[in-house]
Amino acid sequence: MLSSNEVVRWEWQPFNNNIIHNGQTLRIEASKVIKYQNSNQEYQLDLKLWKPFPFSSNIGWNWHKSWNIPELECQLKIDDDLDHHILNTLTIVANLYIVKHNYDKMEMESIGCKGSSEGVFRNGISILRQLKFNTTSYKNEYQKFQIVVVISQINSSQQSVIDAKCSPYIFVDSRKHARQQALNNNIQLIIDPFLPENLDKEFVKKERKNQPKCLLKVDNTIQGLINYFTAPNIRHKIKHPLFLAIKFDKCVKLYLKKQYFVKNSKDAIIKVQSILMKSNQERKYSDKGMALLFQVDQTNELEFKKVYEISQIFENEIFMLYMKQDQIPEDYTLIEDISRMRYHYKQLYPNLINQKSLINFQSDNQEEQSNLKQIKLNEQNNENQIDTHLSIKQCHQQIQQKDDYNNNQILNYNNQLSYYYNQFQQQQQQQQQQQQQQQQQQQQQQQQQQQFQLQQQQLYNNMQQQQIYQQQQYYMMQQQHYQYNRFY
Repeated sequence: MLSSNEVVRWEWQPFNNNIIHNGQTLRIEASKVIKYQNSNQEYQLDLKLWKPFPFSSNIGWNWHKSWNIPELECQLKIDDDLDHHILNTLTIVANLYIVKHNYDKMEMESIGCKGSSEGVFRNGISILRQLKFNTTSYKNEYQKFQIVVVISQINSSQQSVIDAKCSPYIFVDSRKHARQQALNNNIQLIIDPFLPENLDKEFVKKERKNQPKCLLKVDNTIQGLINYFTAPNIRHKIKHPLFLAIKFDKCVKLYLKKQYFVKNSKDAIIKVQSILMKSNQERKYSDKGMALLFQVDQTNELEFKKVYEISQIFENEIFMLYMKQDQIPEDYTLIEDISRMRYHYKQLYPNLINQKSLINFQSDNQEEQSNLKQIKLNEQNNENQIDTHLSIKQCHQQIQQKDDYNNNQILNYNNQLSYYYNQFQQQQQQQQQQQQQQQQQQQQQQQQQQQFQLQQQQLYNNMQQQQIYQQQQYYMMQQQHYQYNRFY
């Protein structure tokens, strides 16, 4: 299902196809195992972009040619190999390819990229950086590209593919208006009325000059539809929904929203063209008036893949495209009378051309009126800009005066603050000096008191010693007197 309401996420898908690279065909067949000492090691591969690609509802994922492709981190993990011994023992590389579809061979063709597209794994990680797209979708018939990452193991000069994954489709442009120009050109091929003789013309698909001569018929089958859109000799391929529904009515079905549905085939043609022109002018992404169904055999994987690849060229904002009938919304009704529409389209073709010319004329008039309005608006804007400039200048002068006044006030305030601060500092210093003097006086008094106490203590000690000495003298005299009395 290809609708604008679908939630799209960036997902890496398994890749199993051939890549034509530098004239050689690379067969990408993943072994899904890593060989180590005669054993097969199971692994996990994770791819991580360090910066997301932008997504747009009208062209999908997109990028600019001059930008570096976001750094891509490739990470391999082997169970029970936490220190990456096995991975560091082996030589495993990651190669990046930018590819597009080669509709002739139904293979992928490498268009190259700028920078080193190979990285060796170290500790299970390989980072690919500083890469750029080598060309644009504009130069490749508006084709979208894919990034393919191939993980290979090199052993004895032999390289075997372990795994390969591819990115979603990416639209690459080279200048600001290239994207819109490509979109407009693609839409123009959808909405422009086509020549009626193309409905009866027998188209054939011719192989390129370097291929064996082979003509493939473009018949009313899904394979005929594939041949038509992959034929290199059909240069201007018609994408008009009426052409597809009439020319390939057995495999392409056209649905209209119930509010636009009409039973008459002639009115249905006019209604379809009206929806196309109106949708092109208004670009209502969320309210598409019609839908196309490609009836594909769901069991035929190759056929389904080819039709899906072709559907990528129908990037538009006009109708929805489906590949399964059960995906079509219930409010859409099938247009059944296709055989009569072939006849009525040939009759109505001149009217459709006139309708287109009238709408283009009205569009040109609207554009001219819009230009005149824009000129007047620009003149008015210039006058307003002059007035605004003068007003701004006056405001700046007033602001400058206020700033000068405020600066003077601030300067005066700062001066006063500085004066009071100095006074406060001086007072603090004086108080500190007084406190120091008081402390010194107290210390001196304490020292004097201590000296006086010390002198008193010494005097007291001397008196004690004298008393003791006198007592000793008295005792000696008593002894002498006693001995004298005893002798006589």
